[in-house]
Amino acid sequence: MGFKIEVNSILRTDQEYNLKVGEVYSFSKQGSRIFFDDIPVWLTDSNWLALAEISIMSQTREDNQLTGQFRVDYIYQGDEQQAVTNMFIRMYDGLMDPYIYLLSSEAEYQQGLATGEIVRDSLQTEGFIHASPKSQLNRVANKFYKNTEQPLILELDKKAITSEVKWEPATGGLYPHIFGPININSVHKVVPISLDESGEFAINTEEL
Repeated sequence: MGFKIEVNSILRTDQEYNLKVGEVYSFSKQGSRIFFDDIPVWLTDSNWLALAEISIMSQTREDNQLTGQFRVDYIYQGDEQQAVTNMFIRMYDGLMDPYIYLLSSEAEYQQGLATGEIVRDSLQTEGFIHASPKSQLNRVANKFYKNTEQPLILELDKKAITSEVKWEPATGGLYPHIFGPININSVHKVVPISLDESGEFAINTEEL
């Protein structure tokens, strides 16, 4: 059995820095994931605001605490900062959410209540059921669910889903794919949605 070392490419922190290119700063964070020390690492705050590209100069892991120093190589500003921030949100924000989201219909949900699980044809054709991170709900709903009768968002508790869930790349970022039936007791909340006057979904994801 080999020893597995997990690596990370983003230092996400709310520690305040007065960042200057070429300067070296100390960092400390909980967790056992070390950072790449031979390629650039991104520095963001807890809301994924892109702050800088950095190089890890040193790091020490002890008792689930990682400490070290980094050098600032490049600082993000203006439109570029917003563009990189949007990319991080699309790619990674869903990984931190305790829930994933399934766009469904009232009929499908009621059938799931009756049978104890939700099963879709995509399990046979693709091997998994498509779910979504919160940040992509409007895009997915407007692309695939405008003709759905009584559409719903099913908020699924990640820890309660009994089938395997894998995050895999698709248009717009990483998406959760559920490799088996969805046990109905993993549904934490049910939210009805509807098209607005312009014929579009405008889901307020902040209220989920």
